[in-house]
Amino acid sequence: MKKRLGTFYLDSTLSDSGFICLTGRNGSGKSTLLKLISGLMRPDEGYVRVDSKDITNLPIEERGVVLVTPESYFPHFQVSSHLVWGARTRKIAIEGMYVQNVREMLGINYDGKMDKLSLGMRARVSLATALLSRPRLILVDETFSSIDNRGEFIRSYSQLARGKSEVLFTSQQADEDSKLADHLYTIEEGKTKKQF
Repeated sequence: MKKRLGTFYLDSTLSDSGFICLTGRNGSGKSTLLKLISGLMRPDEGYVRVDSKDITNLPIEERGVVLVTPESYFPHFQVSSHLVWGARTRKIAIEGMYVQNVREMLGINYDGKMDKLSLGMRARVSLATALLSRPRLILVDETFSSIDNRGEFIRSYSQLARGKSEVLFTSQQADEDSKLADHLYTIEEGKTKKQF
């Protein structure tokens, strides 16, 4: 997949499944790649496939992809309403016990309005909301970095996602996060390289 933005040129190939980590410095192209996969941007060349389905030209709401950033939350929602918002939007029935299990595993033991929570707590809820909506692919753009005990959180998130959603997450902490991923890619000046 290729995309030119001014003097920056992204030329990326990423083909894997499971829990995938993409590392690189600021400005290397991580967020641009996720925007292309999610449909927020269109590639100049190439395609986006998820589960062997070409979604390149599908509208955002039909792609089966959720992008989670530190700003991905509804400030006026209560935590309990936020968690099930995505599932309700997609008309997916989820049991209360499953929601409670996700809350416990991801350390969401609080309620209240989203705009009253800390950055880390909002991130936990936003990531759980994405998971409960059961998309084919969850894209996580630097959102894990604001969470306390993030290694433990990422392990729990990976366990909950397995068999339900693929996850591609970006990170600037390659050494630490690569141990938590099934596959690791690095990106430098718009070019991705598979490490394992």
